Amino acid sequence: MGLLTKDIKSLDDLLLQSLGELRYTERRIQRALPHLAGKLSDERLQNEMQNWVEASEAYMARVDEVFRLQGAAPCVVESPAIDGIFISADELNDEIDSYHVLDTAIIGAVEAVAAYSATRYATVIGWLRQSGRVESARLLHENLSSRRRAAAPPPPFRCSPSGA
Repeated sequence: MGLLTKDIKSLDDLLLQSLGELRYTERRIQRALPHLAGKLSDERLQNEMQNWVEASEAYMARVDEVFRLQGAAPCVVESPAIDGIFISADELNDEIDSYHVLDTAIIGAVEAVAAYSATRYATVIGWLRQSGRVESARLLHENLSSRRRAAAPPPPFRCSPSGA
């Protein structure tokens, strides 16, 4: 059993576990990004973070709909992996004095979150397609497409070489 909340005996159990982790990830994003955005010095980046939080609300609604399509109530399953990314970002951010370097570190952390969640979405979509649950796969594919765009490198961000 390990870190999982219950024994996984079937693909359906694994699917619900993974959906719960995706829901947890979206909730974590909604809670953590406003805090990280408050540390950014660049207003454009702050606005992008707010857009991410708002998009996450729509992502969670689609995850909830997929739960319902599976005949299950939406639930949250803690994800140590996503927690680790955010803990690492907080620890690193507390050690940086330069606002240019801090902005760069925060964007790097957000890209890590986007890449991780995109990978998890892709996995669950594959399981859904394999089991013939096309509508559920389509719903989550909307989230995946958006996350992949968010995980792509941002436009060039100028950071002074001295870190000043």
